[in-house]
Amino acid sequence: MRSTSDLDQLREFYEACGYAPVWVRNGQVTPSAKAVLQEIQNVAERGLDPKDYSSSLDAPSEPMTMTEDSINLYTEFELKLSLGALLLVRDLRCGRIAPKTLHADLPPPCDGLIPAEFVWKLSRTADPSLAFDSLEPAAPGFIRTKEALRHYLALSRRPQTVLPILHGAAKSKQFLFDTAAITMILTETGDLAPANPIAGTPSDEALVLAIKSFQTRHGLPAEGSITGETYKALAVPMQNRVAQLGLTLERWRWVQRTFSEPPVVVNIPEFRVRAYDTNLRVTLSMKVIVGGAYHRRTPVFQNQISSVIFRPYWNIPTSIQHNEVEPAMRHDHAYLAKHGYEIVRTDGGRMRIRQRPGDQNALGLIKFSLPNVHDIYLHGTPAQNLFDRTRRDFSHGCIRVENPVALATWILRGNPGWTAEKIKYAMHGDRTFSVALTHPIPVLIVYGTGFAAEDNTVYFLPDIYNQDAELEVLLHTVSRARRDQLKILSDSFPR
Repeated sequence: MRSTSDLDQLREFYEACGYAPVWVRNGQVTPSAKAVLQEIQNVAERGLDPKDYSSSLDAPSEPMTMTEDSINLYTEFELKLSLGALLLVRDLRCGRIAPKTLHADLPPPCDGLIPAEFVWKLSRTADPSLAFDSLEPAAPGFIRTKEALRHYLALSRRPQTVLPILHGAAKSKQFLFDTAAITMILTETGDLAPANPIAGTPSDEALVLAIKSFQTRHGLPAEGSITGETYKALAVPMQNRVAQLGLTLERWRWVQRTFSEPPVVVNIPEFRVRAYDTNLRVTLSMKVIVGGAYHRRTPVFQNQISSVIFRPYWNIPTSIQHNEVEPAMRHDHAYLAKHGYEIVRTDGGRMRIRQRPGDQNALGLIKFSLPNVHDIYLHGTPAQNLFDRTRRDFSHGCIRVENPVALATWILRGNPGWTAEKIKYAMHGDRTFSVALTHPIPVLIVYGTGFAAEDNTVYFLPDIYNQDAELEVLLHTVSRARRDQLKILSDSFPR
């Protein structure tokens, strides 16, 4: 769909229009043009940068006269507004970069979009706001996060409380009750209720609860005291939080708009899985454990859960077998027996190791199968204690779920007879078997650090895989290319 350059798309647009102006009629800028220009100037509320869409362009206020300067002014306005509108339409519907650029294995989200046709309709629309809204995801999670972005934009435009840079480790009690700036920040973020003029300074108990709230929203242990990591999170400027929310909106635009069945979505840095209804509202939510940041990360991708396997074998991946199991076998000859492992031969005669089903099995008693090139799936786990941790990136890439019975009940709801009791019976039975889903369930593995959850709590979580930082670099490259092309367009008109 994308042309070799944005200027090529602009040329194609006017070829389709017969080179007639669309934003200037009878020597004047149209109401539609002014409305579209206003939308472009307000795109920060959509997580975008107005400078990428000719935001410095002002609509000429006087009727056009037939002088060379006037004609150039109106022609430049016409072309720049068309280019900005074309870019904005594409970005709102498809995102600014292709998902695969950030190693996200997602289907193309832009099927059926023809930006030139959409812009032509905009040029005939008195109020384009709803038309632009229609390009974006209608999912409640996207809408909540966009609302949160507007709130943090407003915060970022106010005078902000600045914390001094710390040198060395922050002592937990050093800042808790002695720094008025922390109280002000906690009030700005909504973690602490505004001070009552009669009551005066907040109580120690209120401050502790506010700090715990802030820590929970930022993916930190809710200790109630100002640790070094908490202080660093408090010191992050609001502009950075605005950018963080904008990155999540960008990723939302990579996701297809409709699904064959209500999906299951895992958010990697949140360590949480959610199941949705047909209106993309959350019906089930639980903790998960994902791939470690420093060994095997869980990839971003989309697939389908096709079956549920009860009492699964764990076929140990080759890398784990070579790097972990075989060295342990050499040090302890009883290692295999202790962990329920057995040696089997493949069709090619090679030796591989698998773990027998049971309470000790690393997959727990349920595996949610979604055949994919990444060899990633969801499953239970015998190590339930790890779900008590705040940060949960402990796996080799697969996703361990906190409550596999609840998830299996939800996933098998389309298969008659599969109640929670029957699921538990199968888990603790004496055989391994698979249940194919009557309707496969779409599953999305995504990455979002800044978002508004279903209770409208706004989270800003650590960028554990450094993907926010990578995305910011990619978007900066796109932005720089955009502005270069806008300059080329501007320079083509004499001053």
